[in-house]
Amino acid sequence: MRRQSVPDNFLMAEAVTLLCFSLLFFCSHALVSPGSSNSTIDELALLAFKSMLSSPSNGLLASWNTSSHYCSWPGVVCSRRQPERVVSLLMGSFNLSGRISPSLGNLSFVKKLDLHGNRFVGQIPPELGQLRRLQVLNLSTNTLHGSIPAAMGGWTNLTTLDLSNNLLQGEIPNEVGTLKNLVDLRLHKNDLSGKIPLSLTDSLSIEYLSLRDNRLSGEIPVALVNLTSLRHLDLANNLLSGAIPSALGRLSSLSVFNLGYNNLTGLIPTSLWNISSLTAFAVQQNMLSGAIPSFAFSALPHLQTIAMDDNEFHGYIPTSLANASDVSFFQLSYNRFSGIVPLEVGRLRKLNWLQISNNLLQAKEPEDWELVSALKNCSRLKLLDLGANKFKGLLPDSLSNLSNSLTFLSISVNEISGSIPEDIGNLINLQYLDLSNNYFTGTLPSSLSRLKSLQSFSVYSNKFNGLIPVTIGNLTKMNYLDFDSNTFSGRIPSTLGNMTNLLALGLSDNNFAGRIPIEISTSKHSLVS
Repeated sequence: MRRQSVPDNFLMAEAVTLLCFSLLFFCSHALVSPGSSNSTIDELALLAFKSMLSSPSNGLLASWNTSSHYCSWPGVVCSRRQPERVVSLLMGSFNLSGRISPSLGNLSFVKKLDLHGNRFVGQIPPELGQLRRLQVLNLSTNTLHGSIPAAMGGWTNLTTLDLSNNLLQGEIPNEVGTLKNLVDLRLHKNDLSGKIPLSLTDSLSIEYLSLRDNRLSGEIPVALVNLTSLRHLDLANNLLSGAIPSALGRLSSLSVFNLGYNNLTGLIPTSLWNISSLTAFAVQQNMLSGAIPSFAFSALPHLQTIAMDDNEFHGYIPTSLANASDVSFFQLSYNRFSGIVPLEVGRLRKLNWLQISNNLLQAKEPEDWELVSALKNCSRLKLLDLGANKFKGLLPDSLSNLSNSLTFLSISVNEISGSIPEDIGNLINLQYLDLSNNYFTGTLPSSLSRLKSLQSFSVYSNKFNGLIPVTIGNLTKMNYLDFDSNTFSGRIPSTLGNMTNLLALGLSDNNFAGRIPIEISTSKHSLVS
């Protein structure tokens, strides 16, 4: 039987089909192959980044080479679902220097880019705007300069942007308002200028906003009230002027409110005293004025920090302060507050820092000094500054019962008379004690020799008399010691020569007899006046 031949056109069709299947198999294999074009793009981008570093072969990047897979390189994190794609570049504090390569814009799967705490210079590459999946960008604490690129508008998935602690200049771009998912924005400690962009208020998800330490000017936009999720507002150390918008009182989730170190004027809006979630309230070093309402602290149970110093406030310190029982930092110095300091301050058991110097606060009668007795309840108190007020009368002995945590005590520039409490040596951790510019009389108590941590002690311009205790030479950590302008008599103790850390010693305008002891005059570390 004769075999039937296969037609030529059929053979040709079969060959074409086989070729198509082969090409399809090759293409599908190429998509998942480790040698694919996608993986090459990521690897090349990383190598290009390394090539722009000042010392690419040193430190943690020494292993960045083709002898190992780039997903195993330090700082590189690849996806689990797509193992050849880089999703994170985490190189914070890697001691890197040089410029940031524009090639990082080719890492199209990157969600987190963290290069903080290095020594990068130059501008932020606008090519980074191509990273559409980016969620976290942290370039803080470098020396980057130039402006913030408008290409940031491409980061539509961004939740955290930290460009703080650089040398960036210019205005904050309006494109910041397109970042609808932004939760954390930190641009502080740069040299940014201009006004706070109104477009910022379109990023409604922002919870943390820090623009401090720049040169931003103009008024605070009322539209910030649209940031209803805001918990942290820090606009400190700028050139902002005008009044604080009362509408900010509607930011009911606010925890930190910091407008310090600006040129703000006017009153504190009453609405701010109703934000019960506040933990920190700072408006220091502005030109704000008016009195603090008596009810101011009634609805602030979580408040921990109060900084209102260096303004033009007047009136009384409100007794409602007792309701803010978590306060640890309380600073009202350099204002015009008057009256008696309320005993309620002594109910702040967590109080660590009390600075109310340079005001018009008073104490005349013994009962006016009951604040000192009340402060013994503040077992964490480290700083107490009552200087430059109008305190008069005798300093109560209860001063010696203050917390052993106290390291700083100043009651200088008042009109206090009488003697120093005999047991002041109970404050064994004092490092700074300033009693200068008062009307103290009598002799220095011997218990002073127990203050072994004391580094600065001044009784300048009082009416002390008698001998300087020989035991004061036991205070060997002393750096600054001032006995000037009193009526001390007798010989200058040679034990002062034991103070080998002494940098300045004031003995002038007294009634000392004899010569300056050789132990003092030959000291290489002290300046005697």
